[in-house]
Amino acid sequence: MFDPAHDCCTGKGLRHYMDCIEDIHREAHALTPVELPLSSCIGQSLATDVRAPISLPSFDNSAMDGFAFKADTVAAADTDHPVYLPVIGASIAGDTAEQPAVPSGYAVKIMTGAPMPEGTDTVLPVEAASWESEQLKFHAPYPKGRHVRLIGQDVAEGNLVLKSGIPVSCQHLPLLSALGLSRLLVRPKPTVAWISTGQEICDDFDKPLPSGHIYNATRLFGEAMAQDMGFDLQSAITVRDTAEDFAAALKEAQSASPQIILSTGGVSAGQYDFVKPVIEDMSATIIFHKARIKPAKPALFARLPNGSYFFGLPGNPISTALALRAFVYPFVRALSGQKPEPMRVARLTADVRADSGKTVFLMGKVRSSDSGLLLATPNTRQQSFQTAPFAESNSWLLVPEGISELSAGDQIHCLPFSPTGL
Repeated sequence: MFDPAHDCCTGKGLRHYMDCIEDIHREAHALTPVELPLSSCIGQSLATDVRAPISLPSFDNSAMDGFAFKADTVAAADTDHPVYLPVIGASIAGDTAEQPAVPSGYAVKIMTGAPMPEGTDTVLPVEAASWESEQLKFHAPYPKGRHVRLIGQDVAEGNLVLKSGIPVSCQHLPLLSALGLSRLLVRPKPTVAWISTGQEICDDFDKPLPSGHIYNATRLFGEAMAQDMGFDLQSAITVRDTAEDFAAALKEAQSASPQIILSTGGVSAGQYDFVKPVIEDMSATIIFHKARIKPAKPALFARLPNGSYFFGLPGNPISTALALRAFVYPFVRALSGQKPEPMRVARLTADVRADSGKTVFLMGKVRSSDSGLLLATPNTRQQSFQTAPFAESNSWLLVPEGISELSAGDQIHCLPFSPTGL
């Protein structure tokens, strides 16, 4: 049994995790839509429903290279009484010339994607054709409509194809391009400034670490998560653990008017935890500070006087990662006009114990069983400074406040580390 319930903090006076999420949603207002070229819309959320301006296909066309004809003309064919169709003309994909109607009892050559000429309703593939005296020979009836793509068979004109709030992704481009949609109304990605605090932090990975220093374990993670989480990281800097340095960095970040400013470290209750006093001196509105959550308890959320929102994240790498996923991402989704993210449900493969006074997020591995069932295995190490178990895992496993034990086989909610999924 894995037992993370060793934290001595009671959590009295701290905000319930779901109350924090309600605060975040209440503060978030979807960003003003902008119209962008389709090629620039990847990762942006649709600001309105998208309906098909044309049908797909927009005309009846052939699904194969072959011969187009009317199926009724070979309905009486059998082995003893074959039917012969002379081949006249051709229908070529992209040919803008008007196609003459095909007389009954005749066929035409046709290319894949070429329009079905008037007087035809069926296509015989080249490889299935039988010939005699330069005519198509049929020994049996042929199914009407075979190998024909009908107008609107993919999408009918006026149909809803994508709902408002959906982030545009690569998989949508073939559909949107086929519909001839060159521009879309989308909500821009929220802009973010990132401030790492700590004089012990080293950003130059090519230099040996001075005594007592550590490499910055979270900034590159934040930069990489920007794409998955749907925000635009405008800047990322590291400053010393002083109120003066942090205040200067915060002032500089605000000058670019990002929607969100993030900082890591300095949000707890120690001698060098200066973040809250600094933003209070700037007349920021503290929306919440500290939550009944593990890890990432010291997380802070505030509204700055210039209209930017501020998230103070704990400095330990795993706490930073969880706070980014559990607090910042819901805010980013809301700014982008997306609905709250649904959690996945998996079955535990091991017993767990947790501090019932908090919402506990465990690092774990979620995988699909042979039957397709999601299985969740908590990591045996859960300290917020430990990056190795984070690298071994792929999801957060959520034990709700008020629950102290879950058994193998019980259901558990989970969030993949990356919002793009497992």
